[in-house]
This record gives sequence, C-alpha cells and structure tokens, in this order.
Amino acid sequence: MTDNLSSLLQSLFDVRQQKSALEKSEKVILAELKPLVDPKFEVLPEAPIVSNGLALMRIAGVSRAISADLLLERGVSPEIVAYATKTTPYFQYRVKEAKK
Repeated sequence: MTDNLSSLLQSLFDVRQQKSALEKSEKVILAELKPLVDPKFEVLPEAPIVSNGLALMRIAGVSRAISADLLLERGVSPEIVAYATKTTPYFQYRVKEAKK
C-alpha cells in the first residue's frame, strides 16, 4: 500500500510540474502568435488560418462573475443573494516537496 501511495504521489507531483511548464510555454507561444494572427482575424473573423495542415480559429467568449458584495451595496437583500448563490463544496489535492 505504501509503495503504491508513494508512486502515485510522485506521479501526481511530476505530472503537475509538467503541466505547469507546458502552461507557461503555451502563454509564451500565444503571446507571439496573437500579433501575427489577430490582424487577419479582424479582416475575416470566421475564416480559419491554415498552415501545415493545422487550422487555427478564434472563438469569442465572455466570462462573467457576480459579486455578492456589489449586489448588497446596491440594496439587494442578503436573502436574495444567498438564494441565488450556488455553492458546491469540493476537495483540492495539492502535492509539493516536503521540507527536509
């Protein structure tokens, strides 16, 4: 059991480090790519950009967040804010190297 636990913890740690490194690489690549492709998308927003058999599309989206504090400041009752707030409890599993 302990060997399996140790192996799984090490695998999780390794994967998360790789994931973090890949996400950083993705940000760098996107920072270089956007200035090249955004002018083309401004002209033809629906047309994909095709290169080396890969098609790049730009998808528009909107992110929204509602602030309970701002609603309360505007006079919305705490009961209505509580009623409209969906709460989902969860556990998060973090792994890091133990201090020696």
